Amino acid sequence: MTEPAHSRRTLFLDANVLVSAAWKENAETARIWQLDGAKLVTSNYVMAEVQRNLATVVQIERLRGLMTSVEVFFFPQLPEPVEALALPAKDRPVLAGAVQARADYLITGDKKHFSNWFGKRICGVRIEPPTDLFNLFQLRRD
Repeated sequence: MTEPAHSRRTLFLDANVLVSAAWKENAETARIWQLDGAKLVTSNYVMAEVQRNLATVVQIERLRGLMTSVEVFFFPQLPEPVEALALPAKDRPVLAGAVQARADYLITGDKKHFSNWFGKRICGVRIEPPTDLFNLFQLRRD
């Protein structure tokens, strides 16, 4: 089912999505920025992980350009939802950040830790891999 164009949905982006989009020019994951009706958000915790994983100045510059349309929430402390306890400690703040940001979706390519939750709602946040977004949303016609 495709989301209607007038329906604005908040997508919380995990670090692996941001890194993948910035890793190389015209990355498939960067198509997320063309989704119609999507508000892109992330957190300071996720951004710290992103910064540790980008290796070149070109990648950092590419990320800087992408981040102009991503709202970064700063959470000094995040309460961990009970559901997050099934995740490794380093992934719990990602789910908690998506919940605190009141995101409709948590977009993550982390199949190892999140794949059991793909397509499911946890604390009101639907968890999806980036590849499934293109079936849920339409691309903008710029």
